[in-house]
Amino acid sequence: PMSEHDPELYFAEDGAPRSGRFGDIYYSLQDGLSESRAVFLTGCHMPDIWTHRSDFTLLELGFGTGLNIAAVMALWAETRPNGGHLHIFSIEGFLMSAADAGKALAAWPELAPFAEALLEQWPKVRRGFHYMDFPQWGVSLTLGLMDVRAALNAWEGRADAVFLDGFSPALNPDMWADDVFALIADRTRAGARLATFTVAGFVRRGLQAAGFAVEKCPGFGRKRERLEAVFAGEASPISPRPEKLAVIGAGIAGCALVHEARQLGLHVDLFEAHEAGAGASGNAAALVTPRLDAGDNDISALFADAFAYATGLYRRLCPEAILGEGVQQCEATPRDTSRFERIVKQTLFAAGDLALFGAGEAADMPQASGIRLDTALWVKPVGILQALLDAQPVISGAIAGYRRIDDGYCLETPSGEVHTGYDAVIFACGDGIFDLMDYQTRYDLRPVRGQVEIVTDPVPPASALSWGGYAIPLADGFLFGATHEREDRGTELREADRARNLDSLARAMPDRAARIVAGPFDSRASIRVMTRDYLPVIGQADEGIYLLTGLGARGFCLAPLLAKALLNQIIGVPSALPLVAKNLLDPRRFLARDNV
Repeated sequence: PMSEHDPELYFAEDGAPRSGRFGDIYYSLQDGLSESRAVFLTGCHMPDIWTHRSDFTLLELGFGTGLNIAAVMALWAETRPNGGHLHIFSIEGFLMSAADAGKALAAWPELAPFAEALLEQWPKVRRGFHYMDFPQWGVSLTLGLMDVRAALNAWEGRADAVFLDGFSPALNPDMWADDVFALIADRTRAGARLATFTVAGFVRRGLQAAGFAVEKCPGFGRKRERLEAVFAGEASPISPRPEKLAVIGAGIAGCALVHEARQLGLHVDLFEAHEAGAGASGNAAALVTPRLDAGDNDISALFADAFAYATGLYRRLCPEAILGEGVQQCEATPRDTSRFERIVKQTLFAAGDLALFGAGEAADMPQASGIRLDTALWVKPVGILQALLDAQPVISGAIAGYRRIDDGYCLETPSGEVHTGYDAVIFACGDGIFDLMDYQTRYDLRPVRGQVEIVTDPVPPASALSWGGYAIPLADGFLFGATHEREDRGTELREADRARNLDSLARAMPDRAARIVAGPFDSRASIRVMTRDYLPVIGQADEGIYLLTGLGARGFCLAPLLAKALLNQIIGVPSALPLVAKNLLDPRRFLARDNV
C-alpha cells in the first residue's frame, strides 16, 4: 500500500546506494562512514555533548540506510555515561528494504554488530511509528515512517541534538522548507546542536530565522564546507530521573512495565495481591489483535503501532509462548462487509498483515467471510508474563494505601508492612483499581466480567477465530468465550454464562458446538477494566502517581507500547506515542469533560 513511499533504490556501478526517486546518492562513496562521523557526530560535538547525561535525545531527518544511527550507536556504546540511555527519533518518508540496507551497511565491517541489530528489527513498510530497542547498549529508536511534517507534528520531543540528512536541498526541497525548520526549532532544547552537510544559502537563512546560530565549518572530502548550528537560549538544568518505582498489579500491564523499566535501567518493585496473571491476564490463551477501525484515524494508528510493537517483541522475547499465528475475524453484522473492505486498504498496516477472505475459506466457519489478520498471534499468557518479568520477584500482598513522605512515596499492606523510597507509583492493576481511592469514580472506570470455557476436542480449530465471541486452538481442544457483563466484579463460575458461551459457539460453529456440548468444561472468570470511551487510561493522576489501566480485552496488544510511553513520560523524555494518541489516553480527558 505504500508504493508512493518507495525510494526506488538501486546500486550504481560504483556500488553506491542511490535513490531513483530523488536522483541522489545516500552518502559519499569516498567513505560514507567517515563522512557521517565528520559531518554529524563531530558536527554535534559527540561524545562531549552527552557527558554526565542519564538521558539524551537525538532527532534525525532522513534515516536512509541507517548508517548515521549505526555510527551513533557505536560511539554511544563506547562512551556512554554510566546508566545513560540514548533516545532516537528518526524520520523517513521512503523506507528501503532490510536486504538493501544490509547490502549498503556491509561496506563497514566495524559497524557489523550495530548494523545487524538494526536489520534484525528493521520495520515493514507501513505508515506510523516503529519502535526498536537495543538494551545491550542503552538505546531506543523510534522511526516515524511518514511525511516529515506529519512526523514532527506527531512527536512531542525536545531534542538535545539534530541531524539534518535529507537528500540534497536542490533535489528534495520539501524537507528543507522554512516551516520544517520552525517545527524542528519547536522540538529542540535550548543549547542543542544541529549538523548538516549542506551550506546552501536558503538553508542557512531558514535555520537562522528559526532561532539557530549557524556556522560554516570545513567540509568532508570534496565538499568544502558543512554547517554546525546551536539553538538559541540558555540550556535549562536537567531534572534528575526517578530511580525507584513501585508498580501495583502483575498482569500484562505491570509485567510490561517491569520489562520496559529494565531496558531503561530503572529499578521497579512489583506488587501483586495474588500472583502474576491472577486476573484477566491469566487465561490459558489470549489473542494479540488490534482493534480494527474503519476510520483510518489516530485511534486506528495507535492500535496498529501497538500491535506491530507487541507482536515483534513477543516473537523476539518468547517465541515459545506463541501458540499460533493468524486470526480470522469473521463478519458479525452485514455492515462489516463494507467496513472490512475499507480497513484492509489502510496504510497503517504492512502488506501481508490484513487480507479479506470469502465464504468457504475459514475451515471452521465455512459460511463466514471477513478479515484474515495474518500476523496476529494467539499466545500462552503465563509464558509472556514470565518472559517480561525475566525472574523479577513479585512482592505478594494487596496495597492498603500509600502516602507521600520526605524521600518519596511509601506503600502499606493490610498487615501493616511498609515499603518506602519510591519516586513514583504506577497503578497498573485491573480489578484491584476498584478498591483504591477514588480512581474508579474520577476516571469513570468500569468493571466488565468475562467468563471463558476450555474444552477437550480431538480436532481443535485450524486457526483462532473471532465473530463477536472467539475460539482459540489449544493442543488438545480449544478455549472459547467470553461473556461481557458490565458493572459485575464476581469471579465465581456461572452455569448461565457457560450456556451463553455455548450458544454463541453454536451460532458460529454448530457442528463443533454439538460435539462438545456435554463437556467437561474448565471455566475461568475474571474482570477487565473499561472506560467510558473504550480507550485505556495512561498518564499522571496526581504528583508522583500514574495510571496504566482500562486496557479492556486488548491488554496483550497494547501493554508493551503503553508501558514504554508511560515510563518515558515519568523520566521526562519524549513519549513513545504520537502526541494525539498521548492526549487521547490522558487520564485528565475525563476530568476536563466533567468540568465543562
